Amino acid sequence: MEARCPRCSTVFTTDRSGIQFCPNCGQQVDVPEPPGSWAAGPEQPMGAGFGAGRFTGEPPPGGSGPRELTPWERRKDLGLFQGFFETWKRSIFSPQEFFPSVRPDLPWWEALFYAWVVHGITVVLSAPFVGLGWLGSTFPRNFGGDPQMENAMRALQGGFGLGWLLSSLLLFPLGMLAWAAIVHLSAMLFGAASNGYGATVRALCYASGPGVIAIIPCIGFIAAIYGIVLDIFGVASLQQTSQGKAAGIVLLPIAVLICCCGAVFALGIASMIGLAGAGSRSL
Repeated sequence: MEARCPRCSTVFTTDRSGIQFCPNCGQQVDVPEPPGSWAAGPEQPMGAGFGAGRFTGEPPPGGSGPRELTPWERRKDLGLFQGFFETWKRSIFSPQEFFPSVRPDLPWWEALFYAWVVHGITVVLSAPFVGLGWLGSTFPRNFGGDPQMENAMRALQGGFGLGWLLSSLLLFPLGMLAWAAIVHLSAMLFGAASNGYGATVRALCYASGPGVIAIIPCIGFIAAIYGIVLDIFGVASLQQTSQGKAAGIVLLPIAVLICCCGAVFALGIASMIGLAGAGSRSL
């Protein structure tokens, strides 16, 4: 059957009646039953399945406006570049308006695809600097003024860096889903996970925009901090909880990770000191 959007007048084809959304502008459309059809039973929410929220057709309460498709989710109509850029711009520069408008019920892989594109752009922009060994120095550089050895170590570092970048690009979806699972577990502990794992994935993925500018020297740390702030905005909006709870949800796993890394580092230092002391006593 065909339905017409009351906002933008777009005519779209659908195979069901009831509350749904315009694929062009995201406006809620109530599609009537076709004449002579049997009464439909309970409909499966859009995006049902693993990671789907509990959206039933009405915009979730608590938002500042109606929930709608993001520009990225309307990229077939807006164009790939405009859909991406509008989503990136709105998520970074107007998060208080953007995240309350994001629907928590749609399949999480749309948002994951967006975050993957963000990471891919970051990889492409940083690859020349990493390949030339200009970003950081994990290998020794002082070889008594031997330029050949220094160039060789620079090339080796660049090769390892490029390998790490390519690996991160391939493993990014798994890493993002794993991190979202950890954050969602934290949300469950705080009693703020009512919209499901998929809503948490969408919140974190649409908050990944600052990754594009994270490679800029002296700005990367600020971009990382701002990314955490956007995570809090996203979780608060898509899980329909307070920003205080959302801050606890996002910061708790980070604090646990920092503590674990600190404990491992301290254990390593203690082991090295112990080995050094045992060696000196044996002498």
